[in-house]
Amino acid sequence: MDRHCPPPNLIHGAIWDGLQSGQLPPAVLGGEDEECLAAVESLVAGSHHGETDNIRSVLLTPAKPADWETVKSVIEDLYIDRNVRLKDVIEIMQTVYKFRATPRMYKAQFARWHWHKYSTSSSESSNYAHPTHSGLPGGRKKGTARTFSHAGPQLHLLEPDESRHLTTTMSATRLFILGWAEQDPRWKTPTAFSKMGGYNATMISHFIAALKHLQRGEVADGGRLLRCAFLELEDVVADGHLAAIWDCCVSIPQLALNHARGDILLTFLRYLAGLAAARMPSHPLTLIARSTLAFVEHYIRRGAGTDAATCSVSAYTAAAWRLWTDTMNRLLGPDNISTIHTTRTYLLIQPHPPDAALTRRVIADYNRLITQATSTLGPATTTTLSLKYDALLTQLRFALPAADWEPRINHVLHTLATKEGNHNLAPAAWASDEDRQIYRGSWCLAAFYALQVSGDRVRARVCLREFLAAPPEGDWVQFAVRLEEVLMGVGEVEAAEEVRRRRGEVQLPRGIVEILEREERALEEGV
Repeated sequence: MDRHCPPPNLIHGAIWDGLQSGQLPPAVLGGEDEECLAAVESLVAGSHHGETDNIRSVLLTPAKPADWETVKSVIEDLYIDRNVRLKDVIEIMQTVYKFRATPRMYKAQFARWHWHKYSTSSSESSNYAHPTHSGLPGGRKKGTARTFSHAGPQLHLLEPDESRHLTTTMSATRLFILGWAEQDPRWKTPTAFSKMGGYNATMISHFIAALKHLQRGEVADGGRLLRCAFLELEDVVADGHLAAIWDCCVSIPQLALNHARGDILLTFLRYLAGLAAARMPSHPLTLIARSTLAFVEHYIRRGAGTDAATCSVSAYTAAAWRLWTDTMNRLLGPDNISTIHTTRTYLLIQPHPPDAALTRRVIADYNRLITQATSTLGPATTTTLSLKYDALLTQLRFALPAADWEPRINHVLHTLATKEGNHNLAPAAWASDEDRQIYRGSWCLAAFYALQVSGDRVRARVCLREFLAAPPEGDWVQFAVRLEEVLMGVGEVEAAEEVRRRRGEVQLPRGIVEILEREERALEEGV
């Protein structure tokens, strides 16, 4: 069997550097090969049965000289150029490239290639250490398998080159998730409430708001917000947070295509790939950004229509979601808050109403976690309140509010205002960032409910006033953008303009506006 091996600078360079730094634990993940592609396709189709790690361990044992020649450049880069120890080369070739050979076979082949290497004290060979796998379950336990009915576009419709780009992206993403789990102590001992940790979502908030402005023909405002998003991307890349992979390489591609802005998507991905390569050439984000760009570029830049591009990117985001949830199932379990939140986030970025059965399952998962958190942690803890808020947000966002929805959101607000540490303090003075986030989000949800469900305009104005007075942090901007749309939709034009003015103050402070205006004038004068 002839095997196609990806070029060394595309795959194993990032994997090896990550292994050395402890970022990427070795995992049985194929390169750009047919076995890995088939496994990723099965994730999208939802056809996996009980086994979390679908990447089939089909190993090639070299039987003829041509088998060695297909991987010669990979081995040379590792063993000669990087001075990796032979036993580590053997493991990398087996786990990453599915190429199995004994040390005796390697040494015999080295003699045929006339390779000679002498013992050195190179830091590359001496510093290599495998990350432990004590915190990574070997597979999902019986009874925890989840097969979702939402299959999404099928990967077999993709062209071969784009399928390989997709497989590269999925493999690198999986490695990074596993590496993140190794470093984050909260994931060492999985619990139902373990999270990824803090992440600044300002960049994607600016991106979403920019798309809305451009959709309405407000080019100046949209362009300025897009510029801010690109500037903030530098901090996102430098931070290297796991959530940045999802935002940059899953959410933004889908959102851009939802708004038929393939031009913006290509510009964003090119900038991301260049920035990541310059700042962190060995970071998984660099490989993921490059392969994502190559995948998307084919369908947008090379003449494919909007429908084909949207379908292909949807196949990509569906594959990414399947891989994220499958990997997180293995690490944290299917009932973990991060696993459930990943599925909800995927549903939120879809251009059409999501699968109703899957949406109801997500809501049921949240309600089950609420019961567990209330009994083990207490009803007023931030974790319990956050779960209640997430469940209420999901119900309202997908038009599935229960009969007791409004009393429940009022209970969350009352509990936050009266809990120890927050009592008699303005929300801006609360010590917990998450408490402040739940508070402002709950007022916004209450406004949505009053405007769209109960029709109580008086209540809506009260909720709007409280939301605008809340600290404009985190996802405040995303809520404000959505609130503007809802207010305009029900004819509350004046209130919508008030939200827009406040959002403008938050997103584009006067100092930033002055800088942008000077640059815009300079460009005009230059023209």
